This record gives sequence, structure tokens and C-alpha cells, in this order.
Amino acid sequence: MNYTVGVVGLGLMGASMAMALEGFRDARIIGTDIDEAICRRAEKDGAVNEAYADAGRVFEESDLLIFCVYARHIPGLLKKHGRRLRPGCVVSDICGVKGPLYEKIMPLIPEGMIYVGTHPMAGKERDGYENAEAGLYRNCGFIIVTTQRSTPEGIALIRELAEHVGAARIAVAEPQAHDALTAYTSDLMHVAAAGLCLRPHPAFHPAFTAGAFRDCTRVADINAGAWTELLMDNRGNTAEALGRYIADLQAMREALENGDREALQALLQAAGDNKRRMKNL
Repeated sequence: MNYTVGVVGLGLMGASMAMALEGFRDARIIGTDIDEAICRRAEKDGAVNEAYADAGRVFEESDLLIFCVYARHIPGLLKKHGRRLRPGCVVSDICGVKGPLYEKIMPLIPEGMIYVGTHPMAGKERDGYENAEAGLYRNCGFIIVTTQRSTPEGIALIRELAEHVGAARIAVAEPQAHDALTAYTSDLMHVAAAGLCLRPHPAFHPAFTAGAFRDCTRVADINAGAWTELLMDNRGNTAEALGRYIADLQAMREALENGDREALQALLQAAGDNKRRMKNL
């Protein structure tokens, strides 16, 4: 094992990433977590080859280092341990909002290091190491996010990683484009699901539900702390997407209130046509 991948943070996403990377370049997989009990458990379960409570050891031993922690923790980790990175190390992260994060951390990346961000479009409603699984990223969408510190070789490495963990759809984007698009495809979806569950019907009974209710409300079973951070970090893009959504809902409400069958059908037809085009992309 001449190649080492380090995973910073062994919660749901990080531990799942470590598990999914088994066999990647015949690499040694190491990890770190602030909870030493999680480090020991990850070693015992075989999620990693070694785990250290000292994050600095993972920094200095990794050829590829992946941050799987909340974005707010990354600048402090780089300030504390960045000087211990190996020359030529490729650094990445799986955070859901890129622009604000990269403005803070690009000045902290030592010279000679390569930085290529990632955003695997995967997850669960339940967080934590105990919910991690090797197949979490299988068939997911996977966004490679380039920075001024990216190189063709670094981008190729992250694409290889995406293919290894089982990603089915891979795209490359710059940070601002990533944040604007995920505001629609992810952030707005969680806001919409939360809105549907803020005021359940007072006579709610599960016998009245079917697939539509399940699908539309699934992600409302939410990690409120994590999603508050994500939504606030991307609040400009998300507020803009939410404004368009509210305007379209208002148009449907007005059609219903006015008994305007033609207007309602036109809105539903446009939505259906758009959805069918999305399926064919």
C-alpha cells in the first residue's frame, strides 16, 4: 500500500466514503474523528485501516485528503494542520455549498497542494457513524468542483474516485455554478418538504397517504442543524429559487380560487413537459 487516502470526519458521509474506497488504487485508508470511540470502532469494523484522534497525522500521511465535516470546521483544521500536508497532496471536500467555503480556505492551502472539490448527491435522513454503509454513493450524482488550485491530474483523480464509489452521473462545475444549481435541485427540495410538514392536517392518518406523500415529504425527516448551516451558507441562491417556486405556487392558487381551468391545466402541462424533458437528459 504505497498510496494513502485520508478521511477527515467519520460520520455518516465520511465513514461511508472510507468504506466505499476499499480497493481504490490499492490504497491504505485512514481516518480521523473528534470522537476517539468512533475511531476505534471504525478500525474494528474495517471501515478504515487506521484511525487517529490527532487529525494532523492524517494530514501528514495522506496522498489524497477528503474533508467530510461541516464546512465551518475546515478553515480551522487547515490553519492548525495545513503545514503538515504532503507536497503534491490532493485535497478535497464533500460539502454542499462551495463558494463561501472556498473564499475562506483557498488562502490557507499551502503552495504545491492541489484542491478539487466534490459534492456527492447522496445521504440519509439519519446521520452518524452507525448509519454509514459502503453503498451510500452507489448510483448517485457526483459533482466535481474545480478551484484555482485544481489541475487536470487532480480532476482526473477525483473522477476516478467518483467512478470507484459507484457514482452514476458525474458533472464538472465551478463553485458559483454549483451553488446556484444545487439551490434548485437540493436546497429547495428540503425547504419544500419541510414546508409540507410544518402544518400537517389536524386529522392526518397514514391510511390517507400513498407514494406521492412519501416522496414529497421524505427529506423533511431532516438534520435541522446541518441543513440550517447549508441553507444559510447558500441563502442568496436558495432564496432566489424559493421566490420562483412561491410565485408558481401562487399562480396555481389563483387559478384554483378563480375557477380558471385553462390556466391551471396550462401550468400542470408545462410542469409535466419539463419533467419529461428532465428524465431524458
